[in-house]
Parts: sequence; C-alpha cells; structure tokens
Amino acid sequence: MKKIYFHIFIATLLFSVACSEKLSAGIFNRKTDSIQIFIDKNQLVLPGESFKIGVISYHQKNKIKKTTGMDGGSVLWWRFKTEVVGGESWGGKVTVNPQLMPSIGKYISIKVYPRRNPKLAQTVLVPLNYETEVTFQPTSEFDKAPGCSFTGEIISTFDNGIERTCNIISSHDSNNFMIFTNGLLSRKGKFTIESDFTKIEDHQVDLEIIPNRNPKISKTFSVLLDYKHAYNLSFYGSSGSKGFDGFDGINGTFGNNGGNGVPGGSGESGYDGPDIGVWTDMYYDSILNCNLLYVYTENIQTGQEFRYLVNPEGGEITVTSKGGDGGNGGNGGDGGNGGNGADGEIWYETKIEKRMVSKPFTETVTRKVKKTRTNSEGIPVETEVEVTELITVYRQVEEEYEVKIMHQKPGQNGGHGGNGASGEMADTEVLVETFLCILPLMHRNLKTVLLHRVLEEVADFTDPAVHPETVDREEMVIQMGAMDIQEAQVLRGIVVHMVTMEIFLKAPPKNFSFTARLQKNS
Repeated sequence: MKKIYFHIFIATLLFSVACSEKLSAGIFNRKTDSIQIFIDKNQLVLPGESFKIGVISYHQKNKIKKTTGMDGGSVLWWRFKTEVVGGESWGGKVTVNPQLMPSIGKYISIKVYPRRNPKLAQTVLVPLNYETEVTFQPTSEFDKAPGCSFTGEIISTFDNGIERTCNIISSHDSNNFMIFTNGLLSRKGKFTIESDFTKIEDHQVDLEIIPNRNPKISKTFSVLLDYKHAYNLSFYGSSGSKGFDGFDGINGTFGNNGGNGVPGGSGESGYDGPDIGVWTDMYYDSILNCNLLYVYTENIQTGQEFRYLVNPEGGEITVTSKGGDGGNGGNGGDGGNGGNGADGEIWYETKIEKRMVSKPFTETVTRKVKKTRTNSEGIPVETEVEVTELITVYRQVEEEYEVKIMHQKPGQNGGHGGNGASGEMADTEVLVETFLCILPLMHRNLKTVLLHRVLEEVADFTDPAVHPETVDREEMVIQMGAMDIQEAQVLRGIVVHMVTMEIFLKAPPKNFSFTARLQKNS
C-alpha cells in the first residue's frame, strides 16, 4: 500500500514540474513584449570595481516587472542571462576588468536577455568613468621646516560630477595614483620634509599626484618653508657598566648561623658627553624676505656635522651635551641558610608489666572402657577395664614481661640565616641627620660602644681617652659629613653589627629603628 502511495506522489511531483515549466515559458515567451537594461548614473564605473545593473520587463496589459535589487523589484536574476565584454557579471552586479586602466575613453558592453527568449536581448555600451580633477589636502598640522612630517588625502572629481576622498594611509584606492615628491620622503602614506635643508631648492618642497585612470591630468601640492620650528639637538655620553653581583653567604653548619652575603660591586660612572662646537650667522633671505639664522654644529669627538636654518620670528634651537648615566650597582649576595638544629637526646625506660596468657598443661586421666573377650567356654563376655592416658589442657595464667619506652628531648634551634648584602651604587652618601635622629633612641650601652667605633673609624679623633658623650654635637655633624664612600659603608656595617650584639639582645631599646638613605648620582 505504501509503495502505491509513493508512486502516486512521484507522478504528481513530475506533473507539477512540467506544468510549472510550461507556465514559466508561457509568461516569458508569450506575455513579455520587451526588456530594458537600467544603469543608475549616480555610481562610478571604474576598472577593478563593481557597479549594479537592473532589468525592466514590459508585459501585456501594461504590466511592468523589475529584477531584485531595484525599487519594487521581485523577478529573480536566474531568469536572465547576462554577458559582459570587458568584465564579468553575477546576480545583477558587474565587475570591470582591472586591465582597462587608464579608463578615459573606454567602454564595456553588457548584453541581457531572458533565458527562454534570447530574441528579446538588449545590449548597451557603458562608458568608464575617470578623474577630471584631483586635489591633495593635508590631514594633520605640521611646521614648515626640515624634518617635520604630515599626512594627507586625495580628493578626486570624476567626469559624472561624483567626488571621492582617498586617505593615502588606509585606503586601497591609493594604489590608483602615482605620487612623485621633491624634497619629501614618503613612507607608508606619511610624508617627511628632507631634514638637510641644503638638499631643498628655493626653500620649497613639492608633492605631485597623477591618477592612473587619467594620466593626462595631475596636481602639485607645494609647501614654502618658513623654518619656524623648535629644533632640539642632543648628544649623550655612554652609560657606565653595571657593578658585579655579590656572592651568596655560606650556609650554616649543623646548628650554626649562615654567613652574610657579600655586597655587590659599585657601578662605573657614566662617561662625559662629547665636546661640541656651535657657530651661528644671521643673513637676509631674498626668497622668504626675512632674516634667517644659520647654525652649524659639530661633534668634536666624532667630527659629525649638523646644519640648521632657524627663523628668529617663531623658531628656536637647543643644543645639549649630556653625560651618560652611572651604571647600576651589583646585586648583593643572599645570606646563607642557617644550619639545621641538632636532634634532641634519646633514652629508653624499662618497665615490668603483667598480663594473662593461655598456656598448655599435661594431665593423667583414668577412665573405664568396655571390652569383649571370649571365656573358656568360647562364649563372648563383655567386661569393664580402667585405662590411664595423658591429655593436654590450656589454662589462663598471669605472667610478667618487659616494656621499653623511648624518650627524646626537644631538638636544638637551627642557626639564623645570614644577612643579605646591599647592592652598591655608582655614588653613595649617608645622610648624617638620619643617624643623629636615632642616637637618642638607642640603649645607653649600645650607643656608647657605637660612638666609640664611629670615632675610631670615620672621625679625626685618635685619642682613645676622648669620651663620646663629651663630643660636641655640631663637631660630630661636621666630622660625619666629611665621610667619603668607603667610610659611609663602614658606618653602615657598624650599625648592622651592633644590632646583633649580645648587649643589645639583653636590653633592646624600645621603638628602635634605623634607616640608611642612599642617593644615586649620574
């Protein structure tokens, strides 16, 4: 039954298709009187680009139909065949062959007809558009002086009156123009005025635009320089090398402290900037009708020359020679790891404990058993006899046993890790005011010892009988302010070591803090 329904469905489908083809043929063969190719004049027909076309078909009883894409159009494009000489077509869009460049004076041919009625074919010749005028317009402000840069766009006017703007940096249409420069450098759509003014003729640079679609026309954009610009010429000395990194401290042995890291080396000083020579001369320029300052600069070290023209009315020039930066100080080495603490002492305690256990015992047991034997008359007789045997039995008994208990004392503390060393600077100074501010906060004993050490190391006092507390405060400032780099490093090391002294640990001062400020100079 299902098979019969299937055959009926196929037959119905084939009949519908045949009727549809006949109906379609009837509409386009009998009822279509003529067709017309429509091209909107408000669009550009250019090599390598596409434009739209439409078809209007006229039918009996004054009926008009349009292809899709047109206002009110509903007829699908597959009903028509389109042939293009000088391009190709697809779905009402025609693409012009890019090889038709230049486009001035050239045409393409478009032929359209209904697929089932080629006799109604229509052919049109479509002229290609071309520029009648081009203009260059800067899109960024710039000084009219050597070394300055600007960007711009091209405005094209075509033969049908349509205007198009092309951004030279981002627009693909910029490939349709030839650009020639005089006194300008071009890179990726950006134009830079030649930095050497001696290569520029009569203080003027030029930019010529020629459209590939119509090479007969061109436009030149000219800039007359006025040299009103703030020039900046700088020379630099080489930077100093970085100081070597310090070594890590040695790890502490079993239960001992780790060693302190070794400080990094000082960075080398930067090199001086090169010696330079600057010569100037003022003259009146007849082309610009103004005074110009001619500046000649030379790097004495390398012999390199630089020349500038500066308009005193709005222009200026700055020439500097700077020394290189001092090298960074090397990184201080890390402090060594503290040694592991010793294990605590271990001993054992023996105790006697009691417990109940099951043990085997042997016992003698007598029991009676029946035996059968034959008497003298040959008759079996049953008698009882006693039998003795050994058996094993288990009983719960109490016994003593030894127990060993392990005891261990707490382990010793591990050693402290060593202090990491500070990286050195190219130039270092210790601010004496900071040191004097923390002196009143120190423990009296620590302060006394510390001041003795400071006087011995960095002051100009050699008499050990001088007591620190008798030293005048202002004299102390003077003596400490005269320290050089090595003496400042010694002072810093003294303070760090004093903090770890046993006398400090026994009686630490309250709110104790120490800050050493370091300043790096170029």
